[in-house]
Amino acid sequence: MKMVLVATIAVGVTGGLLAWKERPEPGADPLILLLAGQCWWSATLIFRIDAATLSSKVFWVDVSWIGVAIIPIAWLLFSLEYAGYTEYTARKHILLYSIVPAITVFLGLTSHSHQLLYTNSVIIQEHGIATLNRTPGVWFWIIAGYTYLLGLLGALPLLKLVTSQVDPFRGQSLALLLGLLAPWVTNVLFLMGSLPSAGVDPTPIAFAVSGLAYLGALTRFQLFGANPTPIRHARNSLFQQMQQGALVLDTHDHIVDMNDQATTALQTRPNEALGRPLEQISPDLSALGSATQAGQTIYRPNGVSQSYDVSESLVTDIHDRTIGRVITLHDVSNLLRDQQRLEVLHRVFRHNIRTNVQVILGNAAYLATHNSESKAATLQEHAVEINELGEKVRSVIDIFEQSREERDTLSLNSILDECLDSTSEAYPEVTFEYASGQADFAVDCLFDVVCLNIIQNAAQHNTSPDPVVSIEVERDGEYVQVTVQDNGPGIDSNELALVEHGSETPLKHGSGFGLALVVWGTDIAGGTVDIESSETTGTTVILRIPILSSK
Repeated sequence: MKMVLVATIAVGVTGGLLAWKERPEPGADPLILLLAGQCWWSATLIFRIDAATLSSKVFWVDVSWIGVAIIPIAWLLFSLEYAGYTEYTARKHILLYSIVPAITVFLGLTSHSHQLLYTNSVIIQEHGIATLNRTPGVWFWIIAGYTYLLGLLGALPLLKLVTSQVDPFRGQSLALLLGLLAPWVTNVLFLMGSLPSAGVDPTPIAFAVSGLAYLGALTRFQLFGANPTPIRHARNSLFQQMQQGALVLDTHDHIVDMNDQATTALQTRPNEALGRPLEQISPDLSALGSATQAGQTIYRPNGVSQSYDVSESLVTDIHDRTIGRVITLHDVSNLLRDQQRLEVLHRVFRHNIRTNVQVILGNAAYLATHNSESKAATLQEHAVEINELGEKVRSVIDIFEQSREERDTLSLNSILDECLDSTSEAYPEVTFEYASGQADFAVDCLFDVVCLNIIQNAAQHNTSPDPVVSIEVERDGEYVQVTVQDNGPGIDSNELALVEHGSETPLKHGSGFGLALVVWGTDIAGGTVDIESSETTGTTVILRIPILSSK
């Protein structure tokens, strides 16, 4: 028996050295600890067999509990790390798993002062061999049951891998389960009295089978060369890091899981949403019904400028039963904005330029045969409109290009001062009211173009006999509010379609790029714009600009 035990220790040490070389691979440290526990138990059994007195035999049994207690914890930690359940191997979990084994080691080392592990210890003669016979106490059965429990819990993740499509995973899991079952079955048969072991627990002998199984997993099946540890973490990461928002619902439409993108889309937090019906968290999304119908289903949260394309997929089990569904929310806000911008661009190029070109061609043909100053002025006027339109197009393109780049900040005071200087020079008949030198703020450089267009429009289209444009600046929390007001005739409702509805329609659209530039530039820079217009009181533009840093 001693030769078998020595071989067991040799196999265990070899496996431990191989595992040591694989550190810090997941599972390497627990496997080393597991093999060390087995070697300790086997070594103490050798000394126990050689001991001649009752006290010496009892001593080696008592210290053997160190290895006995280590084995189930190390097995569970190894299995959890190997299968990727590392969230259950945190320090707090290890401390929790170790409570019963730690008590067991303490009781083993102090067994002479109590009867919790053993109630009686005597030497008996069996087949001419002096063996130690000890009657188990109540704690002996507690630690035995706890050991089997941890063994079972550690086996469960491996059982899932037995049917894996990856060949090494199948071989590894089968070898590891064999390494568990050999000592487990041996110990159960010993406790039942079914093994002729002369009163000696033969479980350490079965560790020879365990060690060979672990060696096979390490060498033949590349235990640490290819292991399933990343699988669960990768799936969790994909779920959390996917660009789309994802909601997992059960058959009663209760939210059972959601990623960060979904919490943003639904304007909620996981602790507020999980476990509750979707209808309570987002009635608008719930009201969409099945998102698997033909066509695009768009979800727009209240008070948010984002838009989401909603799709749905069913979750089924191995019996093809529907057990829930996954709703994905793909942010299509930028796509819809680009579509709106293209529609405006298409309308302007199709209508405005074509009209101006036709007028120019008609007047040019007339001038070819008639010398008409009015026709020449009309031709010049439309040519100027085309030139101004080209400048607007260039500004639009610049805004779109800057939306993809990291932009500089500018002083709001300097922006407004320059805008007023250039506009007052172009429109000297307009009175501008603005208190320069107010508290200054750093803002996105796109507001240079936005403010210039707002102020120019207020001056250009002001047909009042005494045109006035007033500008006020006021801080509003993390924003600065710029109000531009004129006493002109107001803006036609068709021109305001882009501001009021975010898009134009064939029957309701503007005639140029001015408002489009303001709306698009403000949106890209993270601000908001509101326009109030009346034929009697003129137009008021309220621009809310994010403050990037105070100057």
